[in-house]
Amino acid sequence: MPSLARITRIIAFLRSENPAEDISANPVVKHPHNTSRSIPERLPAAKIKELSALDPGKALAATAEEWAGIAVAIALCSYFWHPVLYLIAVVFIGARQHALLIIGHDASHYRYLPKRWQNELFANLFLMWPTFASVEGFRKFHGPHHQYTNLPDDGNRHIWQTHDAAGELAPDWQFPKTRLGLALVLLRRALFLTGMLWIVRGLVGSFLIPSPHWMVAARIAFYGSLAAALTVFNAWYAFLLYWIVPYCTWHIAAQYTRLICEHSAVESDEEEYAITRSTVPTRLESIFILPRNVGYHLEHHWYPSVPWYRLPELHQALMEREGFRENAVVRRSVLVSLGECVRAQQEANAARQPSSAFSSARNGLAG
Repeated sequence: MPSLARITRIIAFLRSENPAEDISANPVVKHPHNTSRSIPERLPAAKIKELSALDPGKALAATAEEWAGIAVAIALCSYFWHPVLYLIAVVFIGARQHALLIIGHDASHYRYLPKRWQNELFANLFLMWPTFASVEGFRKFHGPHHQYTNLPDDGNRHIWQTHDAAGELAPDWQFPKTRLGLALVLLRRALFLTGMLWIVRGLVGSFLIPSPHWMVAARIAFYGSLAAALTVFNAWYAFLLYWIVPYCTWHIAAQYTRLICEHSAVESDEEEYAITRSTVPTRLESIFILPRNVGYHLEHHWYPSVPWYRLPELHQALMEREGFRENAVVRRSVLVSLGECVRAQQEANAARQPSSAFSSARNGLAG
């Protein structure tokens, strides 16, 4: 497709309105991001409504915790400056940036604050705009990802570029890989360029996606005020050191690690369980790679109305069902999940051949 035609199509997609209807055949609880696929384990509506109840205090407290962690890391590194301490700060701050976006992800599902204008504005101010994204922009791609998971209209195919124009998996998203192949993908993504592209894409794209005029004005005021403050206080170098570098390195590596754990080389004897993998991280992994219960991914795909702080309860309720226990792909560590995405070279070649089990790798379902 010619470049101009492709750009025109992308702009038209960004300018279009987000679908607001629930497209599922028989929803337990109506939500615009419910899947068009079938859900094998349908919990009672009363249980899902109970788990879907918002607790704004928990959402705001989590937001404050992440920002407090960032502030402490910057203060300690500035006061006790040492190159090793700076590297630790980069990893920690990058992980907190990822956590801010995970909480902001809930806002894209209308699960951050109860009132729509509060959900959009406060999530943008404290979660999305600081990380060069927007609630509206993320929702543009993430809603279709939920509605059409692993299908041609999956939003991840657009935002993550998981597939080529012919619908085949792009090389980066073909799994399993060798350990070296996986390491090279993550390293290449974490070497600044991908992060800078994300920054440009987020800033430009957010102005193309339809938003209320007052939200556009607020976004311009936010970035204008940030630029003015950095200039007045001569803090551009510190901003590069403590915000751009973590964003373009560890934050990006964590994002790609998470998505690989979620949607690559997932195998189950039942197709609807093979759409994604749930990863319950260790304590250390939850701090640096999979924050705020984001690893409970199959549960989240089936019931997107449940906020992040109630996903462990949803997981427990589903684990009481025999079908979920036997067929869901649930792993107890990021390393275990990644281990299913890597093989020795000979095994990797063999694994790409068709098998009897449903597999997100075989069917091109990493999107």
